[in-house]
Amino acid sequence: MYASHERAKRLIIFVHGFLGQTVSTWKEFQHSGRVGQWWREADMLFVGYKSTRVNVASVGHLLIRQLPLFFPTPFPPAMQVKGVAVRDDTMSPYEELILVGHSLGGLVVRCALVEAAQQWHYSPPGTERPILLSAQTRLFSPATAGFRPAGFLGLAEAFGMRGISEMYLRMSSAYLDLQPDSSMIQETQSRTKYFYEKTSEPALQARILWANPDNVVKAEGYMTDLFADSVDGKSHLTVCKPHDGYTRPWQFVESGE
Repeated sequence: MYASHERAKRLIIFVHGFLGQTVSTWKEFQHSGRVGQWWREADMLFVGYKSTRVNVASVGHLLIRQLPLFFPTPFPPAMQVKGVAVRDDTMSPYEELILVGHSLGGLVVRCALVEAAQQWHYSPPGTERPILLSAQTRLFSPATAGFRPAGFLGLAEAFGMRGISEMYLRMSSAYLDLQPDSSMIQETQSRTKYFYEKTSEPALQARILWANPDNVVKAEGYMTDLFADSVDGKSHLTVCKPHDGYTRPWQFVESGE
């Protein structure tokens, strides 16, 4: 958790992709306070998980279970450093929730959202709406249509994985979930369409920023998506990494465009 020194109006949750890292995947997002006031009024939560040891559904369920600890009220342990409050107001609820996923993280986010929508749809009347469904959804080159046909070669090139074989990666449930014909890929898409038609939940309508070219994942969105664009000259790994010479990721998370 990166807590703002100012009163935070929003919580932004970042979910990295396959073989990604909790914070370094996102490069300078943790230093976004210098970009503008919108970012200075944001707390940022970076989700860590072992992508080679877990499956997509388990991480999605983790998001659903743990989110009430962090939203809408700030997580108390994160609001202090060595017993000193990080800001004057650490108790006011957030006004916005934004989910940001990259690559496999995009599939995790989609899976979590549709699971929350399904649970609520089949809950008894009067059941409180899941907190996760209050989110705005931003995805960088999501793996929601799976790997490209040469997905392993793309991964090997992107990560410099000369010493890692595809046979080793196939021991990972998440890697198998990323195959284009996997049940996870197909069911997440069909369930998203079905439950959006049933609930009209805006959280199920993602905004997407693709890398161009992307030699790792298939650049295919869902019919329910609100917005999609691409960034020329950015790879699958770099499309989500902002810096002073590449400010589009900051703009995309803030505005969705």
